[in-house]
Amino acid sequence: MQFIFYYVELDELYDVPTGIIILLSICYGSISFLAVVGNSLVMWIVATSKRMQSVTNCFIANLALADIVIGLFSIPFQFQAALLQRWNLPHFMCPFCPFVQVVCVNVSVFTLTAIALDRHRAVLKPLSARPSKLRAKIVIGGIWFISGTLAAPMAIASRVVFVPENPNVHYKPFCQNVNVSEGTMLTYRALLGFLQYLTPLTIISCVYARMGFKLWGSKAPGNAQDSRDANLMKNKKKVIKMLVIVVLLFAGCWLPLQMYNVLQYTFPSINEYRYINIIWFCCDWLAMSNSCYNPFIYGIYNEKFKKEFQQRCPLRSRKWSASVPNDSIDLDKTLTTRTSFRYILRNDWRRQKSSTYLPSGSYYQGIPMRDSIKVSCNGDDT
Repeated sequence: MQFIFYYVELDELYDVPTGIIILLSICYGSISFLAVVGNSLVMWIVATSKRMQSVTNCFIANLALADIVIGLFSIPFQFQAALLQRWNLPHFMCPFCPFVQVVCVNVSVFTLTAIALDRHRAVLKPLSARPSKLRAKIVIGGIWFISGTLAAPMAIASRVVFVPENPNVHYKPFCQNVNVSEGTMLTYRALLGFLQYLTPLTIISCVYARMGFKLWGSKAPGNAQDSRDANLMKNKKKVIKMLVIVVLLFAGCWLPLQMYNVLQYTFPSINEYRYINIIWFCCDWLAMSNSCYNPFIYGIYNEKFKKEFQQRCPLRSRKWSASVPNDSIDLDKTLTTRTSFRYILRNDWRRQKSSTYLPSGSYYQGIPMRDSIKVSCNGDDT
């Protein structure tokens, strides 16, 4: 078995104050928990509620799945590796974790692009044939395949190497790029940033701009304010607003980390700055936190998701069942108490009955590391 050894002086490692370690642990742990729980609830709603299984919601469920995987594998493992400056996990997870992270980020942005194109068709060509759920599933499968192909170099390049803390004393495992040259990996990362961030967001921006001009730039004729078309237009606007917020959050959360990576490749000397690793943690946390925001956005801006959340959350369900139904509040005041009570019971029974039919490069990519690391391969300096 061939080993590659690196020498790192103790005073060159990035020490993080204890208070900041505790704060970072709480922050990373919180977004990991919220990402898994919140997006699992979104997937549960789409999978078990037939009325929620639209084409757009299929894409939203796919987006939630990618965020769940990030919360399970990417957030906790990258945090511990960057904080401890060593790889404490099984060796096979060294290529697996960076591969999964790149796959899921690709899936997220490609899914957002697919949603934008689907909404673009619905708004600009409302009379055209609607895409089937089967077609949406085929598109989702293609998204995962393309994302995995683009992420394959990360799995090929990353391996565990051993870094001595002091000469001939103790070796620490690191997850590093071993099998691909630095020049090739730099080109790959630049191409990945172009395909993963700039190109999709440019397409999404143009598509939503066209939809905005179509929806907000035209007026319905006659008394359409009271018509079904006006209500449909209003609902479309709400959906577009929600999706635009999702895209803006994705772009804003990932922008600092993308800029940091560009600066690191352009000016490697920034890795020599004191506490540059703290800046990296802030950028990385903001990027990873994007995986936990979407369920809250759906609950705020989408009435159907909001109702499903209320029905499935135990605390909200008790509060919902204890309160008087909205349709009983609008009863005519001349109704007797007995009649009103019978009306409420009858509507509760109808609601319960109807609900039974609607079941509710390297893994250290971008991580600041000193350039003074001395590398030897088979005894030869490189």
